[in-house]
Amino acid sequence: MRVKPLIRQYQKGVGLLEALVAVLLSSIVILGAAYSTGRILANQKQTNMQYIVINELRTKLQTATTAEKKDWCDGTGIPTITLPGESTTQNITVTCASVNVTVNSTASNNKTIAMTQPIKFEIESALLGGKLTVGETL
Repeated sequence: MRVKPLIRQYQKGVGLLEALVAVLLSSIVILGAAYSTGRILANQKQTNMQYIVINELRTKLQTATTAEKKDWCDGTGIPTITLPGESTTQNITVTCASVNVTVNSTASNNKTIAMTQPIKFEIESALLGGKLTVGETL
């Protein structure tokens, strides 16, 4: 009569269980890496879109004529931009602030001068991740 060792009798399926645990842990790591890669690609797309729009707004500011700038500041003209991948145009919010500067002299001829600050463009879109500003006011 042959005696079977008890160790082999109770170890049936242990290798399969270890393989299943290994597959589970590997799948968790792979899903985490896929999620991270997706988030990185989405952020990169949004950043690229922001750079494109910033360059277009800067070009619009630099190539605008004096009459266009005056119309924008008066509110009679509204500049627009078409975002990449979109078919509709979007209005650009224009800020034209002016500052009164008083020049004091020792004589009694003090003078107040109204100075117009540089134009500031603002555009808000979900594609850009919120509000995007080009230009600055003091």
